[in-house]
Amino acid sequence: MMVQTTSIEEQIGLLTAAVENLLKHVQARDDQLNKLHDKFQSTPTLNELKEQDFPVECNTSKDVHISTDGFISIKHVKNTMNEVANTYGTRVQVFKSYMKPYTKRIEQLRMPENY
Repeated sequence: MMVQTTSIEEQIGLLTAAVENLLKHVQARDDQLNKLHDKFQSTPTLNELKEQDFPVECNTSKDVHISTDGFISIKHVKNTMNEVANTYGTRVQVFKSYMKPYTKRIEQLRMPENY
């Protein structure tokens, strides 16, 4: 039975090549991280966006009550949804805030006697 052996020089050469490949991979990932970091730094923060003046256009004649936080009332949103639905001939469904994650068929299943 013969065992394939390599000399120490060959093993060192293989290890050197492996380390060089790992170094290239790490440098490529580092470049990707730097690009992402630069992109992240260039995006404006929420406070910077709030400080900018954006024109707000409102085509409705109804009173829109916007709070100081910038929220619109639920009643106004529902009215707007109904107007859009009436315009395009679709019906708006208002869903409950909680829906069971299973069907009615599963809801009607009986539990085993000894459960």
